[in-house]
Amino acid sequence: MPEYFKVFRSLDPLVNHRKGEVKLGERFQLLKDGQFSSLQKHRRSGVRFALLGIPESIGIQANHGVSGAENSWEQCLRQLLNHQSNRYLDGASVLCLGQVETKDLQQRALELNQSDRQYFTKLRSLCQELDQRVAPVIAQISAAGLIPIVVGGGHNNSYPILKGLTKGLSSFQGINCINLDAHADFRPLEGRHSGNGFSYAFYQGYLQRYFVIGLNAHANSESMLKNMDLEEGVDYEIYQPGVGPQIPKALTFVSQVKGPTGIEIDLDVISFMPASAFNTSGFSLDQVRLFIRSISKELKPAYLHLAEGQVTENHRDDLIIGKTLSTLVLDFIKHYPL
Repeated sequence: MPEYFKVFRSLDPLVNHRKGEVKLGERFQLLKDGQFSSLQKHRRSGVRFALLGIPESIGIQANHGVSGAENSWEQCLRQLLNHQSNRYLDGASVLCLGQVETKDLQQRALELNQSDRQYFTKLRSLCQELDQRVAPVIAQISAAGLIPIVVGGGHNNSYPILKGLTKGLSSFQGINCINLDAHADFRPLEGRHSGNGFSYAFYQGYLQRYFVIGLNAHANSESMLKNMDLEEGVDYEIYQPGVGPQIPKALTFVSQVKGPTGIEIDLDVISFMPASAFNTSGFSLDQVRLFIRSISKELKPAYLHLAEGQVTENHRDDLIIGKTLSTLVLDFIKHYPL
């Protein structure tokens, strides 16, 4: 069992049971004996996906952002577990695994003095500790033949996810990735945070080909764009209405090399979505759903990572985040090739 991981023993507290209905939370599988050694048994019994959360906002704060993403995983679960199990999705192919333990790191981040000159350095050190908790979990899941579906949390977690997959899949050339995002998150290697998960992964050999769709032309620095232009393994498309025309270019780019490809989605790419970086001009939720369906059918992705949903004190925002995340998770599962 990886250190700092909470395995779910029961989903009942989050399931709204109703006579004559079966909810996905009643069909999702739980880890037998609570031990990761059982992962392969689940795969042999027909389970394909491992669902897990990373409830944190440390990486976002370390990137000069605000907290809130630490609660999006719970909102996703509350909606996802109460969708109906029916002819369109039974739910038995999903292992609802649990979550990375982050409360101690979150508390340490909260206790930091924001006026301290070392404030961001200390936050980035905490983010690095989080990396060390996430990567071994992803490695064991993927080594067992299961497909990780990860709900964050900040986009900083792309780095340990890619690192874990590289090890778990023995894909030592790295993993390919298509990221739907208003920001490239390819900032300098200045200490870990949500803005440099992909650059750290790329320069450490865990990310082979990286394609970003939906970049906000005015939210990415010229120095970062120049750096990306210099890298043969990196390409991007500036946002233009309609995600469909950009998908073939992304598929062609990652398919030029061998190796598994994953899907990353930052919720700030969706117009008016409660996200860590609010965006008034982006894709619609339906266009993002089209992206997931199209990529899933073509590539059989190695993983799905949904990041940066911001939960606030506004109950409506909580519902929007929960329903959006659960919808995207279901689309990925339903349209994944047999």
